[in-house]
Amino acid sequence: MRVYRVLISVVLLACGSALSYDPLYYDNLTEALQSMQMAGDVAFGYFGANAYWQTDSLGNSEEYEFSTSLGLIRFQFLGRYGLTNSHTLSLIIPGFLQLQGSGESNGLGIADPWISLDGWLTREPRLFARGAIRIPLKGALESGDYSESDRHFAFDGAMTLVSPLSSGSGINVEATAGLRYYLSAWDMLHTDRRDSAETKPPVELRLAGFFVLPVNPELSLRLGGEIARRGETEARINGVWSGQVGSEFGYQDLRAGFSLNNASLDLTAELFYRLGGENTAKEWGLMINGTGLDFTDLFTSTTGSSGTR
Repeated sequence: MRVYRVLISVVLLACGSALSYDPLYYDNLTEALQSMQMAGDVAFGYFGANAYWQTDSLGNSEEYEFSTSLGLIRFQFLGRYGLTNSHTLSLIIPGFLQLQGSGESNGLGIADPWISLDGWLTREPRLFARGAIRIPLKGALESGDYSESDRHFAFDGAMTLVSPLSSGSGINVEATAGLRYYLSAWDMLHTDRRDSAETKPPVELRLAGFFVLPVNPELSLRLGGEIARRGETEARINGVWSGQVGSEFGYQDLRAGFSLNNASLDLTAELFYRLGGENTAKEWGLMINGTGLDFTDLFTSTTGSSGTR
C-alpha cells in the first residue's frame, strides 16, 4: 500500500505542470495598452481531478483513478505596462494551494512566472503577436509533495487573430496559434521517475480559440477550447540522446464562460473541462478575474484598463 501511495504521489508531482489552464494562454491579449499605461489583475479559481491519462509503451493513453481526488485553488497575479501604443509588456505569476490529494503534505507555492511582449502586426484585420519566456523556479517557492513548476526554461511565440465570424453575424472569433520551445534541464526520467538525467521536451504546439457572442453592450458569452500537443521528451543517458517511450504530452480542453464589462466592473468567468489527453490529469475548474483585486496596487494607487482578452 505504501508503494502505491508513493507511485501516486510521484504521478502528481510529475504531472503538476501538465495540469489545468495554461497561465500564458489564459491571459491572451487582443489589444495593446496605451503608452506608459499600467494595468493589473488577480485571477483565482478552483480545480479538481479524480483521474489521469497515462501513455503506455504502445502509445495508448489509458485512464487511471487517483487514490484521493485532487483539489486545488489556483491564482495568478498579472501586471502589464504599455511600452508604446502598440506594444505591451506583461508579467504573469501563477500559484496554487492544494486542498486535497495524495501525498505526505498539502502543497502551497508560486510556480514559474512568464514575461511576455505583445504587439500589433496589423490592426485591420486585427492580428496580434506575442513572444514570451518562462523562468523556471524549480520548486524553490513551493512546499509539500505537489508541484506545478517545470525545470525547463521555455520560449513561446504566438499570434492571435480577432475577426467577425461573418458579416452581420454579431459573433467574433478569437483564434491563437503558438509554438513553445524548451531548453534542456536536469529532470526526472519518464520511464523511471526515481531516476533523473538531462532531458529536453520537443517543440510544443498550442491552439486556442473562442466564439464571442455579445448579448448586449456590457455582456458577452464565450465558447471555445484549447489544445496542446508535443512528442516524446528526450533524455541524455551515457552521452546519448534518446526519446523516452510513452512520454508524449497533450490535452484537449473545453472552455466556456462570460465577460461583463461596464463602468464599475470588468469581470470574466470561465469553466474548464478536459476532454482528453496524454500524461495529464482529467480535470475541471472555474477561473475568475476582474474582481477588483489589482496587482498594480502593489506599486501605484492609479491603474488603467486591463485591455480586452
